[in-house]
Amino acid sequence: MRAREVILALLIIAAGVLLYQVKTGNLNLDWHPDDFFFTLSRGEEFVFQETLDIPGPLPRELQVVNAHGGVIVRGTETDKIAVVFKKTIYRRSQEAAQKVADQLKMSADRTEAGLVLSTNRDTFRRKNFETFFEISVPKGFTVKIGNSYGLVKAVGTGTTDISNPHGQVEAVDVADRMIIASSYEDVSILNAYGACRVTAPHGKITVAGVEGAVFLENSYADVEIENVLKKVVVKGPHSKVTGKNLKAGADVENSYEPVILTDVGPTVIRSHHSDVEAKEIDGPLAITDTYARLQLGGIRGDLKIEGTNMEVRAESVAAGAIDISTSYENVEVLSFTGRTTIRMSHGDLVLEPEAVTGPIDVQAEYAAIRFGWPAGGRYPFEARTKNARVVWNLPERPALEETNGVSLTKAFQDETGKPSIALKTTYADIRIAEKRIL
Repeated sequence: MRAREVILALLIIAAGVLLYQVKTGNLNLDWHPDDFFFTLSRGEEFVFQETLDIPGPLPRELQVVNAHGGVIVRGTETDKIAVVFKKTIYRRSQEAAQKVADQLKMSADRTEAGLVLSTNRDTFRRKNFETFFEISVPKGFTVKIGNSYGLVKAVGTGTTDISNPHGQVEAVDVADRMIIASSYEDVSILNAYGACRVTAPHGKITVAGVEGAVFLENSYADVEIENVLKKVVVKGPHSKVTGKNLKAGADVENSYEPVILTDVGPTVIRSHHSDVEAKEIDGPLAITDTYARLQLGGIRGDLKIEGTNMEVRAESVAAGAIDISTSYENVEVLSFTGRTTIRMSHGDLVLEPEAVTGPIDVQAEYAAIRFGWPAGGRYPFEARTKNARVVWNLPERPALEETNGVSLTKAFQDETGKPSIALKTTYADIRIAEKRIL
C-alpha cells in the first residue's frame, strides 16, 4: 500500500472516531480558540446560584430550554413555580469565573403557550460552562423540557415532553401522557399513569409501572419493561428486550438479541437472528424469526411460528390452533392441545399431545418423527415415510402396514368423527409409542 493510501486510510479512521465522539457527547464542538486551556483540562470548577419565584396565577404549561447542563422538575404541594438556577463555570480563577457568572443569566418569559425558562448561552463566544435548572411546580403541571448533555428528571408532573439528546432521562410518578426523545444515555420511567412514547437509540430503556399504552423505539441497547396495563410496542433492532407482567400484550420487533417475555397477554414477535423465551402467555402467540432458538411454555392461546433455521421447544400449549413452519433445526411440542399443523425439513420432530382435540397434520422432509400417543386414545391414524420405516410400538396392532420404498401404516380407521393424525416425512423413521410419563 502506498504512503498516500495509508495516510488517507488513517484520516478516514480519525474522522470516524471524531464523529463517534461527537455523537456520543464525549467531544463538544461548541469551542472557541480561547478555550485551548479548557480542552487540555476542565480547570477549576466554580458554582454560582440564583433563585426565582413565580406566583400565581400560573400559566398552563412550563417550558424549559437548556443546553449542556441539566433540568430537574418536581411536582409538589405548592401554588407557585420556584426556580433554582445553578451555573457551573470552568475557569482558571474565581475572578474570571465570576465575570462569566455575572453575564450568564436565566430568563422567564410568558407566551401564549405558557412560561418559558431559558438562558442567554448563545450570546457567549466562549462557553466553558454548564447550566442547571431545579424547579418546583404544582403536582400534575404540564412541562416541556429541551436539554442536551446532562440529566433531565421529571417527578410528579402531568403531561410531560422531554427532548434530551445525549442526556440521561428519568421520569417518576408522571400523571399524564409522556413523550421522551434521547440517545446514547439511559431512559428510566417509574410509575406513569398515561401513555408513554420513548425514542432512545443507543441508550438503555427501563419502564416499570405504567397504566397507559407504551411505545418504545431503541437500537443497540437493552429494553426492560415490567407491569404495564395496556399494550406495549417495541421496535428495537439489535436490542435485547425483556418484558414481564404485560397484561394487555406486546408487539416486539428486533434483531440479533434475545426476546424474553413472562406473564404477557396476546403477543407478536417479529425478529431476525433473535432467540425467544416466552412463558405464561395468556392469548395467541405469533413468532416470525430466523436462525434462532425458541423456548416456549404455558401458552394459553393459538401458537403460530414461521421462519427458517429455528429450533423450537414448546411445552404446555392450550391452543385452538398450532401452526409451525421451520427448517434445519429440531422441533419439540409437548403437552399440547388443539388443531396442529407442522411443516418442516432437515430436523427431528417430537410430538406429545396432552389430548388430541383437533387434527394433527405433519408434512416433513428429511425429518425423523417421534409421536407420543396419549394412553388409551383411539384416533384415525396414518403415517407415511419414504426410504425409511414406520415403527409402531402400541399394544394394539395397526390395521395396515406396507413397505415398498414407501412405508405406510394406518390404524383406527373406523373411529369416525374423531380428529385424525397424519404424519408424513422422507428418508427418516417415524416412531409411535405411548406418551412418556414424566
